Amino acid sequence: MSDVAFQSDQRGLRAPGTPTMLVGALIGAVAAYAFQRAGGMAIGPEAFAPISVLWTLLFILATILLVPVEQYVTREVASGRRAIPHDFRPMWAMTAIGAALGGGFVALTLDDLFQGDAAYVVQIVMLMVGYALLFFAKGVLAGARKFASVGWVIVVENGVRLGVGLIVIQLFANATSLGWAMVAGGFSVLALRWWRFDRGEPSGDAPPAAPFLAGYAGGTAASQVLLAGAPIAVAALGGSAALISIVFITFTLFRAPMTFIFSVQGRILPYLVRLYQEGDHRRLTRIAFGVVGGGAVLAVLGGLAGWVVGPQVVELLFGDEFAPTRLVAGLAAGGVVAASAAQVASQTLVAEGRTSRLSIAWSGGLLAGVAALAVLGGEPDVRVAVAFAVGEGVALTLMGPLAIRR
Repeated sequence: MSDVAFQSDQRGLRAPGTPTMLVGALIGAVAAYAFQRAGGMAIGPEAFAPISVLWTLLFILATILLVPVEQYVTREVASGRRAIPHDFRPMWAMTAIGAALGGGFVALTLDDLFQGDAAYVVQIVMLMVGYALLFFAKGVLAGARKFASVGWVIVVENGVRLGVGLIVIQLFANATSLGWAMVAGGFSVLALRWWRFDRGEPSGDAPPAAPFLAGYAGGTAASQVLLAGAPIAVAALGGSAALISIVFITFTLFRAPMTFIFSVQGRILPYLVRLYQEGDHRRLTRIAFGVVGGGAVLAVLGGLAGWVVGPQVVELLFGDEFAPTRLVAGLAAGGVVAASAAQVASQTLVAEGRTSRLSIAWSGGLLAGVAALAVLGGEPDVRVAVAFAVGEGVALTLMGPLAIRR
């Protein structure tokens, strides 16, 4: 590691480019919600339902299959190895899996969830390809400590999607056109020439990617089914199209902390990789302990805040037709904070390459959530919200000892 890179890591969140990365993530989050709000307000909750499901499906597939690729590339580049072309092979393998799963799901549910429009099958495949390139690019830039460039990738992605979305709303005002705007956002990364920062040594001595990716994807699969599967679960329980959109908007809005963490965790990982390479296990333990303990407290406070003001926030931003009940808002907010803390704590395991432990924590949370969903009665949105909060709480509880134990 160069002296400049070492000093950059020593400065933590004050490192060059970090403020730009953080601001870019915030701008990206605002632009994402602006896209959803503009689309939902223009075509209404029922017509917007296919975009709710498409967005949810992309979020699940990308975080299960592509976030592990991003973190693997970040870890490799931060360790001084070159990502191109060595890491393209695992990237395209994960992309192919996602395209097959996503395309198959859309095709099977075309009449029930996508208004019978086969264009959504093409869109989910193209979304996987575009976002595979985008996540790979973020991994290269974060590993090379080009944190300002990571911020610009996020801004450009969300800005292009919002800009194209606003144009197609005026021209067509239908859900399918919004899907094409989402596709444009992913491919926007090709305009940023990120590959020129991949300057490490050839990756001939790199460890195989499969164990890292398999462990990470296994844990993330359970995590994202918990985090992003709420609208699909409501649909499976017989909820109306309007209720699906309400749950989608609520969980997506309250998922802001988690979305922000996914955007900026590339800043955290190179620093933790350095601690691991230096053998500073005591500091890694302190970081994990502080995140898990503080996250548990914040989850309770987040749940209370969601109960008190959550419905009003959704109503203010999206209109009263999208407002959830207080119980759903409180459970969603508390569960998201718990999930965010678990994700940050998990970065210590990623830095050490012990990604198989992620599966234990997140799978335990998913099993708890499924059990809660099975035994509970009531309205679909309440059942899903309770199961979500239970699952995320269990996942955070399990992540503590797994991340702390060296």
